[in-house]
Amino acid sequence: MKVGAIIAEYNPFHNGHKYQIETFRNEQNIDYIIVIMSGDFTQRGEPAWMPKHLRAKAALMGGADLILELPVYYATGSAQIFAEGAVAHLNALNSVDTLCFGCETEKSETKHLEWIETAADVLLEEPKSFRENLFVALKSGLSYAAARAKALESFIETPELLAMPNNILALEYITALRKTHSSIRPIPVRRKGEGYHSKKTDRTFASASAIRKAFPDITPSAPWFSLPDGTQEIIKTHFNKDFPLMPEDFSAMFASAFLRSAPNLNQYADVTEEISNRMIHYFKQYRTLDDFLLETKNKSCTYSRLCRCAAHILLELRKDTLIQAKTDGFAYYARILGFREKASPLLGYLKKNTSIPLITKMASYPKHLSDNGCHLMEADIRAADYYRTALQIKFGQTLKNEFNQEIIIL
Repeated sequence: MKVGAIIAEYNPFHNGHKYQIETFRNEQNIDYIIVIMSGDFTQRGEPAWMPKHLRAKAALMGGADLILELPVYYATGSAQIFAEGAVAHLNALNSVDTLCFGCETEKSETKHLEWIETAADVLLEEPKSFRENLFVALKSGLSYAAARAKALESFIETPELLAMPNNILALEYITALRKTHSSIRPIPVRRKGEGYHSKKTDRTFASASAIRKAFPDITPSAPWFSLPDGTQEIIKTHFNKDFPLMPEDFSAMFASAFLRSAPNLNQYADVTEEISNRMIHYFKQYRTLDDFLLETKNKSCTYSRLCRCAAHILLELRKDTLIQAKTDGFAYYARILGFREKASPLLGYLKKNTSIPLITKMASYPKHLSDNGCHLMEADIRAADYYRTALQIKFGQTLKNEFNQEIIIL
């Protein structure tokens, strides 16, 4: 059995994602594809546009065989935490042969992989000149991510490629694989169509962010041609009933959480003393979450990082829990969101090989997990509860909680 994996958000699942799955399966002769996917909050710290169970269903309809949820502690972390958490889970399954990821490059995929591996080796070895360059870049006021990219410039060709989101994550995946001496083989697939931040929707391969912005309502002018049939069906059935959610839908919830936590903000993941002080200062004129973050940001405290900090404050994601998770190797459990019936042999294969429990019934998780594993699962439940509550407030429907929601089976 040949098993491949993809790490994704699918926010929402579009034609580019379907192309990646089909290309990966066909070119590598993959029998089954596992996707480890963010839950109800994304790596930018924002609520997912569409609930995780609907996104899982769209991915299964688009060709994936099994969807696992990436715990919210990692799903809302930095690119490094996002990648290390996801790779650790794939390693713990002891079943995955290859990891496929998108890349943005004019090079051949083989040359691009060599380029990423060169950069990953620098990050792992940290030669003296790299450390010196990093120190200078940080002193200039750059964020850590920008400073690290600047420090890498003298070690790699075409360093400007590091500014592209898919390449940033690809570098983190390769670094995580090498750091853990993983047997999983990386497979880059060139991104099809528009870049991650592109706003163009007049073509078959629009970006997820462009698709989200183009859907204020369901109209003939919406970018249906950028979406597979399954995603189209889900949107037509559930739009303005079960989604979408935007950051502003959490403005009141965040304000309440902030007021409760203001004396101790730096207990939460990613929140430094500088960020805590800036947040407390600018909260005095708080109106909406997005306005607050835009007012608080500066050169070293980027908007993206502040979004993640806001998510960590809202969801009570603590530094000490994350530090313990790193010490323990990140992977405590693999929660199944959905699978295709034809993938039943894959489930048997995973049960035979995995070193972490496969969670299919939420009520049973406490007896399978360590104390810190329970903390991570409780955070996933808390994130889902906040998300579900925001949906119910916005659309006036009563929705299933984490203990009532069935696994998606197609």
